[in-house]
Amino acid sequence: MEFRVIFTDIDGVLNPHWRKEWSKSSIRIFNQLCEEYDLKVVISSTWRENHTKEELQKIFNEQGITAEIYDYTPIRGIDRGLEIKEWLEKNPVDKWVIIDDITRNIEPHVGNSVKIRNWVGLTTEDYLDIKRILD
Repeated sequence: MEFRVIFTDIDGVLNPHWRKEWSKSSIRIFNQLCEEYDLKVVISSTWRENHTKEELQKIFNEQGITAEIYDYTPIRGIDRGLEIKEWLEKNPVDKWVIIDDITRNIEPHVGNSVKIRNWVGLTTEDYLDIKRILD
C-alpha cells in the first residue's frame, strides 16, 4: 500500500474567507480526496504555530473534515517549501501533493503543489489537478 500525503494550508484553501465557518464545498472536496487516495494529512499552515495537533483535529472535526491529521511540517520560520522538503526528507512518501494559496515560497523547493485561489478555496478544478499528481 502506498504512503500518500497531502500537505495543507487552511486559510485561503479550506477557509477562503477567513471566517468561523469554513467552505462546505472545499471541505467536501478535501474529504473526498483524502478518502479516495487514502491521504495522510500533514498541516503546513501557520495554524500549526498556535494549535496543538489535538486542538486542530477538534477544529477540523467541528468544521466537518473527516480525515485525521497525521503530522505537522517543522516550524523553522523559513520558506514553507523548505519546511515541507525537510519533512519529506525525514519521512518516506510514495506520493504527495501540496495545496496552498501562496506557492511562490514552495515551488522553488518542492514540486507537486496546486495553487488554490484564496477567494474561492479548494474547487473541483483543483481536485482534478490534484488527481493528476496522485494518479
